[in-house]
Amino acid sequence: MNTTDNLIPRPSHVALVDGSAFTLAPAARIAANGSAVPVAEQLASLLRGATGFELPIVEDTRPGDISLELTDTFDGGPEAYALSVTVGGAGLTASTAAGLFNGVQTLRQLFPAAIEGSNPGVGTWVIPAVEIADAPRFAYRGLMLDVARSFFTVEEVKEQIDVMTQFKLNALHLHLTDDQAWRIEIHDSGSAGNPSWLPYANLTAIGGQGAVEVPTARPARGREGFYTQQDFKDIQAYAASKNVLVVPEIDLPGHVNAALAAIPQLNPDGQAKPMSTTAEVGWSTLNSDLPATYEFVREVLGQLAAITVGPYLHIGGDEALVTGHENYVTMVQEFARIAAGTGKTVVGWNEYSAGALPHGAVIQFWHGDLAPVVQQAESGGSPVIMSPAANTYLDQKYAPDSPVGLEWVEGGPFTWAEYYNWDPAQGGLKDHQILGVEGPLWTETVRDNQQAQWLLYPRAISLAEVAWSGQEVRNAGDFRRRLGALGERLASQGVAFQEAPDVEWSATSNWPFPDATPSFPSKYGTIEA
Repeated sequence: MNTTDNLIPRPSHVALVDGSAFTLAPAARIAANGSAVPVAEQLASLLRGATGFELPIVEDTRPGDISLELTDTFDGGPEAYALSVTVGGAGLTASTAAGLFNGVQTLRQLFPAAIEGSNPGVGTWVIPAVEIADAPRFAYRGLMLDVARSFFTVEEVKEQIDVMTQFKLNALHLHLTDDQAWRIEIHDSGSAGNPSWLPYANLTAIGGQGAVEVPTARPARGREGFYTQQDFKDIQAYAASKNVLVVPEIDLPGHVNAALAAIPQLNPDGQAKPMSTTAEVGWSTLNSDLPATYEFVREVLGQLAAITVGPYLHIGGDEALVTGHENYVTMVQEFARIAAGTGKTVVGWNEYSAGALPHGAVIQFWHGDLAPVVQQAESGGSPVIMSPAANTYLDQKYAPDSPVGLEWVEGGPFTWAEYYNWDPAQGGLKDHQILGVEGPLWTETVRDNQQAQWLLYPRAISLAEVAWSGQEVRNAGDFRRRLGALGERLASQGVAFQEAPDVEWSATSNWPFPDATPSFPSKYGTIEA
């Protein structure tokens, strides 16, 4: 079976063509001009590690080269690409650098799995002759990393970006604040912009030292830390180089105990709350009657918007269980207005659609009744990010005895299949109303990148195909086979992944975490190829 049969996500069109395969030779070059050069440099860096070839970047092309071409005449959308491989070379064409980047991810999967290693000279670098035309089903294909419950360093976030992008995932939602911690620096402003003298520096001085504690997690306490504003810019710059949009979230008006502990004026009695380490949710709230509430939100969202490159600003809105309904609606409507006033498109969890939202505000559906979300999409022009918990929540356990993960979502335990066997266009939603798909990873029990990866993969790969590939080209049995073939690539990259027992893996995960992969019977043995 050739490598075209193992591509993930499944491209829109793949056709083997008559003729000999292309062999990447030591004298090969990569041809690119203008905005295509940075993508060509990334491809060259990837290929050099395993091949040991020089692979210089040049402007012209000759037989035996790989070429990357940007052209205004290419039709198919901003992330579409075409890939043509013959005995004489491989050529990628797109209208944007994002399209070329996506094509490079397909091209790397056409090489033998050893291309992911770093031992030069061990492989023969042959690609089958093929024509591929490809474009995504949805524009937004994301993961969410909860850095509030347990902190991830800048380098760890970059490592997560490196893994996710090979599957054409292009959005990283950072959950920056919660009851347990505050992870983004907010500068103290002068008295003119701070009439209540709110001590913004305390958000990280106090809130940055917080973390969740769960006795069964390993270790029990999450990690402390925060991002400076420069750190956040650094993450975004790296993400942009990998075609990833960063979406920051400040969760409001619930999930705010870290803010209440850092800024006394946000409490009706003027007394700072104690920091909390509990994993319980829904018990904290801002106060709709305090002017300081709106002053605080205006300053925080304003500073965050000013350093956010992308178009989206997420304001949370979920699980405000102790906030009275009228107060909740009052606050989320005003917070959404403030966010929109920064020039960003506001995003919130689906509860916030109870209020009147700015036109075009994005609703992220995770739980509850989908009907109001569909209505808002139809009448209010609100695009929807689909994150239904039972199909996308990547923190859920693989098995009841798993040491990592949660199990509150009905229908578990969950492996790759629940994340593959669903259609985002459900409940009356049409494709044009769906911005995309996102898989959230909440970190109550996650303490490092390996634990995170083990929960993410292979389930995030399922979501990547759901978000990219058309419903008509997807097949669960075939996907299961392709997952198995992917094991060697993931292992070569050092990625921790859960070895689903109903998948025939080409390699095992090199993760030494004790009891990381419990033995449990497969629920999916009847899936047909």
